[in-house]
Amino acid sequence: MNRLPETVTSKFTELFAALHYAADNLKIVGQEAILGGDFSQVIDSMEACKKLQALEADIKTAISHFHNQYPTHLMEKHSPNKHDKKITRKRGGGHLRVSVAGRVIEETTIRETFTETLKVFGLKRVEELSKTVAKTPLLSRTKNNGGYQAQWQCGDWYITTNVNKVTAKMMLEDIAKALNEPLKIECIEQ
Repeated sequence: MNRLPETVTSKFTELFAALHYAADNLKIVGQEAILGGDFSQVIDSMEACKKLQALEADIKTAISHFHNQYPTHLMEKHSPNKHDKKITRKRGGGHLRVSVAGRVIEETTIRETFTETLKVFGLKRVEELSKTVAKTPLLSRTKNNGGYQAQWQCGDWYITTNVNKVTAKMMLEDIAKALNEPLKIECIEQ
């Protein structure tokens, strides 16, 4: 069977998330530059964003080329647990410990720690930053019915929580920087 190993696929997923995150940041920089009237910075951020998109396209083409050159020969394996409804997604890989505003937030899941940290920042303040997770608003007053993204309702807000440890850490660090809040994030392995 010729296919990319799980760890390589995982790293590509992290890379694509980082590229999307960087592109979102460049778009925000461009919007701020427009408001400030600095059109040379707008052009620079647009060019950098185009380069990131071209890099992503090149990587996807290389992966596609690999899969075309070495097609996967799938063999059906009989597994007694294949249709077992009691099998759940593995909880593991650790969680986050976040220190912000004199508080330490350490919940049992990444999603819960992520959400609690956003509450400490202030959901209205975070919403004003217009952050997105996989093209879905991070915070919204309405539920996203058209997408597959997981959203957690918190009062009047819907928080997109489809984040892994890497994207949660990057997103929280970026929000803290934008809000000028001191932040410390630790990845706790289990």
